[in-house]
This record gives sequence, C-alpha cells and structure tokens, in this order.
Amino acid sequence: MTVFQEVLLGLVAVIGWCEYVDGINKSTRPLVMCTLTGLVLGNLTQGVIIGGTLELATMGMMGIGISIPINITIAGVLGAGFAIAGGLSAEAAVALAIPVGIVYRLLEHLATTGYDLIAAKMLFTHPERNTPQRVTQAFWIIFGASCLFMFLSVFLSLLIGADVVANIANAIPDSIMNAIGTGTNLLAALGFAMLFNLTQSPKTLAFFFIGFVLASYLGMPTMGIAIIGAGAAAIAYFFTDNGQVANTESDEILDDFDALADAPVEQKRAERLLGRVDLTNMFFKSFGLEGPFIYSRLQAIGWCRSMLPAIEKIYTTDEERCAAINRHLEFFNTNPEFSTFILGISASMEEQNAQDPNFDTASINNVKAGLMGPIAGIGDSFWWGIVKTVASGIGCQFAMQGNVLGPILFLLIFNIPHWTIRYILAQKSYELGHRILDAMTENGIIEKISLCAGILGMMVIGAMTSSMISISTPLVFNMANGVTLELQAVLDEILPNLLPLVTMLIVAWLLRKNVKVVPLIFGILAFGIVFNLLGIIV
Repeated sequence: MTVFQEVLLGLVAVIGWCEYVDGINKSTRPLVMCTLTGLVLGNLTQGVIIGGTLELATMGMMGIGISIPINITIAGVLGAGFAIAGGLSAEAAVALAIPVGIVYRLLEHLATTGYDLIAAKMLFTHPERNTPQRVTQAFWIIFGASCLFMFLSVFLSLLIGADVVANIANAIPDSIMNAIGTGTNLLAALGFAMLFNLTQSPKTLAFFFIGFVLASYLGMPTMGIAIIGAGAAAIAYFFTDNGQVANTESDEILDDFDALADAPVEQKRAERLLGRVDLTNMFFKSFGLEGPFIYSRLQAIGWCRSMLPAIEKIYTTDEERCAAINRHLEFFNTNPEFSTFILGISASMEEQNAQDPNFDTASINNVKAGLMGPIAGIGDSFWWGIVKTVASGIGCQFAMQGNVLGPILFLLIFNIPHWTIRYILAQKSYELGHRILDAMTENGIIEKISLCAGILGMMVIGAMTSSMISISTPLVFNMANGVTLELQAVLDEILPNLLPLVTMLIVAWLLRKNVKVVPLIFGILAFGIVFNLLGIIV
C-alpha cells in the first residue's frame, strides 16, 4: 500500500463522514466505505464483499442518543484496507474491523469532549454576542475538527500498521481463521437482535415469524418478503381493529388535513413571511443536524443552523435574531430524517412570534421538547429499523456476490424516500403549523404509521434472520446398530434454520436484560471461535 493510497483512504473516511452535512445518509456504512476502499486499493470486488459481510455484522449498531458501540466509518475503511492489503478473507476483515471500531469510538468520545469546549468558547460563554455568522463558523469549525480526526485516524493507522497486520495474518493457521470467521458471522445475530427489540410489539411479533417461515420453508428472497410485508402494512393501515375500513366518515384522514389547510383566514397566520426558497434552504441545512455533534447539547448547533434562514428572514434586528438563535441553541436531539417536521413547525411559531407581541416565546422550545421524543421514536424505528434494514438486506444480497449494485442500491433505496419525505415535511409542517399535531393525534395517524412500519420491518427482520445468520452444527452421533444421527438434520426437521433463530432470540433477550453491547460483541466472537474449534458449530 502506497502513501498516496493511504491518503486517499483517509479522504474516503472523510467522504463517508460528510453524510452529516451532505444528506447522503448511510454513506458511513460498511457497504459504502469498504467498496470505496476496495476501489482505491485496486480490488473493488473484494471491497464490495467485505462491505456486505461487515454490514451484516453491524446492521443493528445505530446511534440511539449518544449510544453507539463502534466507529463504523473507521472500522469499515481500516478493516477492508488491512484485509485487502494482507490478502485476507471477508470474515477476517470483520474480525479486524470490530475491535478497531471499538477503540476508535473510545477515542472519538475524547475528541467530542474537545468539540464541547470549542462550542462553549464560541457560542455558550457569551450568548449575547451570538449572530448567524457566529453559529455558521462554529458549525464548520467543529465539523472540520471531526473530519480531521477521521482522516488522521485512518491515515496514521494505515501508515503504521498495514504491513504488520499482513505479516501477522500470514502466520495464523487456517483453523484459527475459520474459527474467527464463524465468530464474526454470528455478529449478524447481534444486529438483528437490536433491530428486533427496537421494532417488535405485541401487534407485530407474529409478522417476524411469518417472514422467518417464508424465508426458511419457501426460500423466498428478502425483496419478495418485503413486498408481501408492504401489502400487509397497507391492509393494516386501511382497516381498523374491528375490520372496518378506516376511510369512513369519522376517519377521513386526508379530508381532515385538507379541511385544516382550507380553514378560514382568521384561523391562520395573518401573513406568511417565508417562501418556498427559504424552506428549501432550511431543508438543505437540516442535513447538517448531526455535523457538529456535542455531548452537552447534542444536535443543538446543527439545529440552530437549520433555523437560520427563517431567523434571518423573520427578524430584522440583531437583538431579535440573537434571542431566536439562543432559543434554538438549547438541547436538541431527534431523528434526523424526520427532523424537518419539527423544523417547519418551529419556523411557523417564530413567524407567529414576530407578528404577535403577546406571543409566548417559551412555547417554541416547549413544542420542540414535546416533539423530540415522539419523532425520534417513530423516525428511528422507521428509518433505521425499517428502511435501512430493507435497504441493507437488498444491498447485502448483491454485495455478498461481489456485485457493486449492492452499495448503489443500498444508498438509493434509503435516500430517495429520505430526501422526498424530508422535503415534503419541511414544506407541509410550515404550512399547517403546530395545528397539524392535533389533526394527526385525532385521526390516529401516528399510531397507524408506527404499526405499518413495524409489520414491514418485522417481516424483513424475520427473513434476514433466516437467510443471513450463518450457524449450523456438524455433530454426528453414533447410535446402536451402526445408525448415525446427524444433529443438524434433526434440527431441520423441527424447523429449518432453527439455530439462527434461537441465537438471535437469545441475544435479544440478553440485550433486554441490559447486557452492554461491547461485552456482547466480544462474547459472541468468543462463543463462535471456541465452539468452532471444539467442532460444535460451523
């Protein structure tokens, strides 16, 4: 590996990290990072395969608040980089990537503490000095520092360690490498267990087993099961629990929204101050919601920057703008993909504040605080538990075959609906203002969307549990009269792919017992390695 290639791989990590400002969500995922790494190193096919393998192992590792066990960007680039440079297998790449990602996540914690210090110096020590320009400067300085961390982490690691890793790898016996491969394959159970716990509910649990059975008995691909799941979700949406079609006189959801939009003038704002261009600008700036992430206020700086087009348009004095900026520099954390829903409502309320001298400005942050949790719960489940799962499942099927369509389809399947819905929410939530919440609650839209997302997600997770967790047993028992009993054949008679199902459910149970993710990662790896060496599982 040349120094030039090491520099390029450092830039690959930065490109992935730019998901937090450019809106190409999930570009940090292994499917993308490992593919680009393979391209830089002249082995695109192997990079794609490694990306698919590592994606399965880390599928459920997503940020919930500040909780995420590994730095997936660095893990992907270094895991694939070391493996390709050393001529290692995809399974070995995963075995390298996981501990590397854990170490760099710990270092990232330290770096983020430094970002807090920068934010405090620039924005929080003297809030009376805050201006739109100052917020923008802080945004790019902190994000730039995080990009520098990513670049140096990858570049220096490759510069120092690539040859060392290759030499060590060549000395490892095949039996050990096979055992490591078994352990890393089992990590997919952790990812699916996380998704299972995030998505399942009493109303959707049965659909997990439907997806599992369709994949196990019929061999149906994930795409086909996803289509069936979408059909089941549509049925659930349009029919109530009593079997009545939801589109009745009392449940005319769309009509309710139309009526709200056509309400008499006196029920609306006296004057709109923001146009489509302003809202579109806010939409693009919302991509940077997690760019300058700090522990003290999480997404606050990115959120405030997203509000700047509205603040600069609505308010005319420096004092008013400073007050609005400080309102939106308070603690904020929600699902990024659905964040424009809150953004449009907040802009609407700031507009009302500018026109009504009696408006209670405290209500703006109260509404934000009230929406953060519900939107995060719905959004994280839908986008990360459902859409990403479907996109990963389809992408991995191609990637495991070395087909570059895997990462391409992964990005398209996630980001086409992401961009579309994110843009629509910015426009519509502003038009309807905070009154949209009453309409959604009254008609049960939120509950129905959650149910539909859960149905689709559980069927896909069930299918992927069956097809993408690799575990079986080679144990053979010698019975009387020379009869042999193959344990795997017996298990298949009970239920095909029973071991993957049991493994995933055990891991899900351990997560519910508050077993930490990092110990589970090493525990699963150790279990797979030891039991493979003992000849119990393969």
